[in-house]
Amino acid sequence: MIFKRIVVGIDGSKPGWTAKDYAFELGESLQVPVVGVHIIDNRLLEESFLEDLAGVLGFTYYLGISRKVKDFLEEQANTLIEEFLAEGRQRGVRVSSFQTIGIPYEELVKQADPEDLLIIGRRGKRPIKGFLLSSTAEVVSRRSKSPVMLVPEEKRHIRNICLAYDGGDISKKALELAKELSKLYDARLYALYVGDTPPERPEGVELEVLQGIPEEKIVSHCNEGDVDLLLMGAYSKGKVRELFLGSITSFVLHHINIPLLLVK
Repeated sequence: MIFKRIVVGIDGSKPGWTAKDYAFELGESLQVPVVGVHIIDNRLLEESFLEDLAGVLGFTYYLGISRKVKDFLEEQANTLIEEFLAEGRQRGVRVSSFQTIGIPYEELVKQADPEDLLIIGRRGKRPIKGFLLSSTAEVVSRRSKSPVMLVPEEKRHIRNICLAYDGGDISKKALELAKELSKLYDARLYALYVGDTPPERPEGVELEVLQGIPEEKIVSHCNEGDVDLLLMGAYSKGKVRELFLGSITSFVLHHINIPLLLVK
C-alpha cells in the first residue's frame, strides 16, 4: 500500500476544496481512509489582535469580542466539515474528520503519520490563505514526518508526472513513489536533472537533462510544459547550505503552479 491514510487540510478556500478533490480521488483509488482536518487559528482569537484589526477595518472593538469570533468560526467549521463528510460518503470513501483550535501548521503536522500523505492547498506565491495562514505550507513541508502534497486552485487530470532526480537517497525514494503513482493514474513518468553531471539513468524511467539554475529550470519546465504533478525530495541540502544559498524546495514551492509532492 502506498499510503496508510490521506490527511487533508480543510479551510473553505478554493485551493482547500481542490486538495479535498485530490484526497477523495486517491482515497477511492487506494481504498484508504481520508481524514479532513480543520484548525481554527487561535491567533485570530487574541484580544490584542482583534483590537488592532478593529482599528484597521474600522469596526467597534469591545472586550470579549473574541467569544463572538470563536462562535462564528466554529459554526463555519462545522458547516465545512459536514459538507466534506457528506461528499466523501456519497463517493464511497471512508471519511472522518478532526477539528480543533491551535496553530495550523502544528496541528496539521501532528495529524499525519509517516505512512500517511498530507494534502494542503496553496494559492500563487503565498501558499495558504484563509484560516491557514501564509506560512503554513512551507512550515508543514519542513516539519511533517509524512510526504506533503501542495495543490493550487486548479484541479488537473494527472497524465504526466515529472520527478526531480539527482541520484541521491531521497530522490530514489521519491522515484519508487512516483512509479506507484504513475501506475495508479496510468500516467507517463520521467525524471528531470538540472546540472552538469547527471546521475545514472534510473531503471525503467527516461531521464531528461537541462542546464542552468536547478530551482529556476525545474519551475519553468513544469509551469511551461505539459506536467501535471512534480515529485521531489524535501529540504535535502541541510540547514547550513540553505542559510547561504537558499533552498531549492522553498523556491519551487513558492513559484510552481502545478501540484507538488514533497517526499521525506
